[in-house]
Amino acid sequence: MKLARRCLVFGGSGTLGRVVCRSLAAEGARVAFTYCTGQHVADELRREIPASVAFHLDARSVENTVATVDAAAHAMDGIDAFVQCIGAPMPMHPFLTDIDEKAWDDMMDVNVKSTFFAVRHLVDIMRAAGGGNIVLLGSVDSEKLLPAPVHYGVSKSALSGMVKTVAKEVGAHNIRVNLVAPGVIEAGLSRSIPPDRLADYLKHCGMKRVGKVSEIANVVVWFALHNEYVTGQSIVVDGAL
Repeated sequence: MKLARRCLVFGGSGTLGRVVCRSLAAEGARVAFTYCTGQHVADELRREIPASVAFHLDARSVENTVATVDAAAHAMDGIDAFVQCIGAPMPMHPFLTDIDEKAWDDMMDVNVKSTFFAVRHLVDIMRAAGGGNIVLLGSVDSEKLLPAPVHYGVSKSALSGMVKTVAKEVGAHNIRVNLVAPGVIEAGLSRSIPPDRLADYLKHCGMKRVGKVSEIANVVVWFALHNEYVTGQSIVVDGAL
């Protein structure tokens, strides 16, 4: 099987993004990734991964998003796989009446709007190259009834809907589009979950533990590099919640 060799990771300097970039490189892929505020992390990752390239990205800007996709495609002479690891953090709002218009717009701009325009532009690039894999990072909150801020849950549900509709439209061009929805994991945003909520999660989780970052990354990398037929799916990785 021919592996995808040119991979763009949005949010490569994040907790999960770093592991995804390292895992892609370990399988022989060339990696381009983005960062926002973590330039020192990006510099370290770029030195760690041979031939990788890093781009600063403000995901709230459609213009910046599209320009970054173009820059990565130019640097690698194409893009075979795209992984969207950028996500606005999940604030611990106690109730929906605490979410004002700015909070709503900021969440949608980062989680939904930038993702759509990145995917929209990538489809043209991948179609010209004969196909590719697009992998979005969602959340278990969009797939199961769990307590979460309304605007966060809506944004992640929008990604799930985006995957299904885009997959139908681009499948004939050999482009697969899927979403990986992690449950609670050992690092990153999950560390901010209140102890009582975490205890409740573990009580109902079949595996009786949180997930490892590497376990999520392994699923993402399979979809990015090896997947040839699965498309339009939301894969929940939560240890049987």
